[in-house]
Amino acid sequence: MFVINIMSTLRKYEENTKQSEFYKEMYKNQDLDYVLKMKQKYSKLDNVKMTMNKALSLLDSFVDPSDPDVDEPNSIHAYQTAERIRKKYPDDKEYQLIGLIHDLGKVLFTFDEPDYAVVGDTFVVGCKLPESMVFYEHTKEHPDYDNSVLGIYEKSCGLDNLHLSYGHDEYLFQVLKQNSDKHFISENLWDIIRYHSFYPWHDKDSYSYLMNDEIDIEKYRLVKEFNSFDLYSKEDKELEITEDIKKYYDELLNEYFKGELQW
Repeated sequence: MFVINIMSTLRKYEENTKQSEFYKEMYKNQDLDYVLKMKQKYSKLDNVKMTMNKALSLLDSFVDPSDPDVDEPNSIHAYQTAERIRKKYPDDKEYQLIGLIHDLGKVLFTFDEPDYAVVGDTFVVGCKLPESMVFYEHTKEHPDYDNSVLGIYEKSCGLDNLHLSYGHDEYLFQVLKQNSDKHFISENLWDIIRYHSFYPWHDKDSYSYLMNDEIDIEKYRLVKEFNSFDLYSKEDKELEITEDIKKYYDELLNEYFKGELQW
């Protein structure tokens, strides 16, 4: 009997590809100073007002250059993830919605940000880089390559006290947090948004020494389960995004979000 490992067909990164070039640029630019600058830049969310429905539609014209598994607009992946969740949890509308919106922070591309500030696996800046990172060999010029294991942090300081490379995860997390009076998404689910691209942590178990056991283990559980939908849904190439599916999620967005949000 043969056991097929889906992971063998996903997240396969090769040199001399657009993904290797992307990560070279990311590791060249995403250091602590850059992350702090970007957090400050987007701290006020004064760029635009729009609904979640509008944000989803913007991803019709965005293809993630860091992802070796997709060559289609990111909006399709949004529906794929949500539908995977709906298949297993047909009554959990809130969880389905997390699947739908998890990548909507990628609207950063509409603000003329470079790709490395929008997508890609996130990693901690300000401490030593783990070898589990994608294209680790391209990190040698990063300021943290020779940093100490803890760097600027204390052991067990907790995930929420870390500075991760900036991108769509942190951006959408802040959109949900700062617009909390305009939606009904449970606060514990915001962590799925904030850490779903943190692959060295939830996929390779790096940075465990920075976790707060009491708080972060539950975050790990939530993100780990969500990743099983996020990642494997990319295999659902035959899923047809019908008008009925779009209508279902449009109504769900309108149920959980109250009009325009600050972005």
